Amino acid sequence: MGSYEEHLGIARYYLEEAYRLLERGDPFDAAEKVWAAVRHATMALTLKVLGEATPPKGLSWRSFVKEAFIKAGLSESEASSLASYYIDVRSRLHGGCFYGLTYEEEEHRPLMEKARDYVELIERIVRGTIKPHPPR
Repeated sequence: MGSYEEHLGIARYYLEEAYRLLERGDPFDAAEKVWAAVRHATMALTLKVLGEATPPKGLSWRSFVKEAFIKAGLSESEASSLASYYIDVRSRLHGGCFYGLTYEEEEHRPLMEKARDYVELIERIVRGTIKPHPPR
C-alpha cells in the first residue's frame, strides 16, 4: 500500500514524466502518466485523511474521494468538483485517451494541465502547509 509520502513522491514523478511526454508529442502516454499522478496523489490524500488508500466495499470512488476532500476542510461543492475531476481523468485520460487511443487537444489537454494544481493541492493538504483551496 505504501505511505502517503511515498504516494506523493510517485505522483510527482509521474506528473513530471507526463509533461515531458507532452513536450515530445506523445499525448497518449502522457495521459496515462497524468492518470498515475492523479491516482497516487488521491491515494496519499485518502490514506492521510481516511486511513485507507482505496474505498471500502460498496463505496464508489467518487464518494470516497469527495469524503476525503470534505474531511480535509474543503466545501461540499469544492470536494464534489475535485471528485469529478478524479473520475474524468480516470475515464477520459486513462480509458478514452490511453486505452481508446483517442486524443483531442481541446478535450484532453485541459485535464492534463489541471493535474499539477490537483497534485499540489493534495500535497499542501497532506503536509498541512497551507489551508486547502481548490485548483483553478
